[in-house]
Amino acid sequence: MPHPSLHVLIAENQYLIAMEVERILTETLACEVTIVPLTRLESELAKAKFDIVILDAAPNDNLNAVRGRMIEEAGAEPVFLSSYDQFLHASTAPNAYPFITKPPQPEALAEAVTRARQRKTSSDSESLLGDS
Repeated sequence: MPHPSLHVLIAENQYLIAMEVERILTETLACEVTIVPLTRLESELAKAKFDIVILDAAPNDNLNAVRGRMIEEAGAEPVFLSSYDQFLHASTAPNAYPFITKPPQPEALAEAVTRARQRKTSSDSESLLGDS
């Protein structure tokens, strides 16, 4: 039985970057991709289920943490895209979400999404075991 495709939401205000992320993901991973502006992140999470959400990082740690928790509460795993140096040298987000540099390099992006998918799979398994 084939595994269901990975459902990825890209919430990015720079459409060319979002398209490049989509291209990289569809070439390297079996996935379905939806692109929305960052302002539509919350409404898109409310109307559809995603496994991974790739979003534009804010220069504010607290806002990134809030968005990361919102994504997790929607049942997905966040991966941040950033051009801010402070996130790239040390994990400044409280939950240590993955941060990928802009423009994203194919190997780094695919690796971050794969790790996020593994985290999601293991947290889904833990929930199922904890519900018994």
